[in-house]
Amino acid sequence: AAVGVARSQVAACKVAGGLKAGRGERVGLVRMTVAASTSSQGHLWALSDDEKRRWMQLPSKDRKPLSAKYVAFDLDDDSEYSLDDIVYRAKKGGLLEVQHDMEALAQRSPAEWKEIFDRRSARTVWPYGSGVWSKKEWVLPGVPDEDVVSMFEGNSNLFWAERFGKELGMSELWVKQCGNSHTGSFKDLGMTALVSQVNHMRRVGANIKAVGCASTGDTSAALAAYCAAADIPSIVFLPADKVTTAQLVQPISNGSTVISMDTDFDGCMKLIREVVEEYPIYLANSMNSLRLEGQKTVSLEIAQQFDWEVPDWIVIPGGNLGNVYALFKGFNMMKELGLTDRLPRICVAQASNANPLFRAFKAGFDKFKPVTAEKTLASAIQIGDPVSIHRAIRALNATNGVVEEASEQELMDASARADLTGMFNCPHTGVALAALIKLRESNVIGPNDRTVVISTAHGLKFTDSKVAYHERKLHQCTSTYANDVIRIPANLGQVVDALRSRIEL
Repeated sequence: AAVGVARSQVAACKVAGGLKAGRGERVGLVRMTVAASTSSQGHLWALSDDEKRRWMQLPSKDRKPLSAKYVAFDLDDDSEYSLDDIVYRAKKGGLLEVQHDMEALAQRSPAEWKEIFDRRSARTVWPYGSGVWSKKEWVLPGVPDEDVVSMFEGNSNLFWAERFGKELGMSELWVKQCGNSHTGSFKDLGMTALVSQVNHMRRVGANIKAVGCASTGDTSAALAAYCAAADIPSIVFLPADKVTTAQLVQPISNGSTVISMDTDFDGCMKLIREVVEEYPIYLANSMNSLRLEGQKTVSLEIAQQFDWEVPDWIVIPGGNLGNVYALFKGFNMMKELGLTDRLPRICVAQASNANPLFRAFKAGFDKFKPVTAEKTLASAIQIGDPVSIHRAIRALNATNGVVEEASEQELMDASARADLTGMFNCPHTGVALAALIKLRESNVIGPNDRTVVISTAHGLKFTDSKVAYHERKLHQCTSTYANDVIRIPANLGQVVDALRSRIEL
């Protein structure tokens, strides 16, 4: 959101509104100042680390302290627990949710929150340089800075997909590149929050010997990396032959105990839940709501990058569906605290081979039935019984949201088509792009609707399917946008002929 630094002053004049991207409309400036005693030189870069830290903190004198706790997600359950408790379910068996003291957060004005978040954005003062921990008061205010486990995740780029948008007749298509992160997926955002809380719990005496998860690949990579950074043992359960080599090598490299099982994700999830009930292993899957606290900061980043404006649409691929609720929660908190004035509409995109939410949506959400997920190239969302199904339904109902599906043909073609405009998409982003194409064709998403597609992982983690697509070796689909490698001898004449076959010379 920063558009300039006034170099002659201690603190910059920073545009809290700025130039609204793509619209050229100027809104007001918020001047940020630092006490004159912080630096005789009058430059932010001349401040000591302690002085920068003070500049990035809100004074707490005479204020109600910030806090958060677990409460039951289901409205008919009055369960409450401390975040330091090892608990994953409410008394009646439903999911838990992290509830913040909104009254305490509201002691600060929207302008104060925007200013402090802008001050911290993408800097190096611990832990505020992280996209997650720059919003620390809204994530886990009770975790001391020294217990935070971070690799300065987040702050991912939000780019204007101008060329692909024009192909779809859109003026405001944006892609939030959550895969541009330490382990290559959005899972880092949730794992920094969960592992930091575990690190804090262990330091105050909790009996946690290791942290474990079931995974389709990206969760295990994030868990392994953050546990390695904190020197906490990690355990991952993976479905055999259902994760890519790039995904598999990450937890192996970071020292996790990796167990491959002849089952699907849902089978791995069942087993890890049984293990954590009997042994001092902390569960890191998204039924643990701590991860959602980190993941919701994507919403805050998007609003911040648009100078605190909310887009019209968010399109996100959905598997276990925790990220859907996390995004809603972030936008909803901003609206409740006055930083924004509305919610975006949310579209959840599912692979047709693993589409329980889509089926429930078509039935009016009257009932949900798990499905047996069939094999899909979008392997990370190959989940038939999502833990966060009711969370996602609540988010969709609150945002007048929709659910769309994509076949294997549609998701691979959408990914490849967008790649031809400069992207490099994972198959799951391909699912979201395919859903976007359908919603544009039906004019559910209008030509001028500001739309953000959430790219959940980096395409380099899924090169096997991309190579097979361009080599026309996928049995699931034809390769409509294949770009074949031209293989010829090292002969100038043949090289020129090959070039002329593709390019007008």
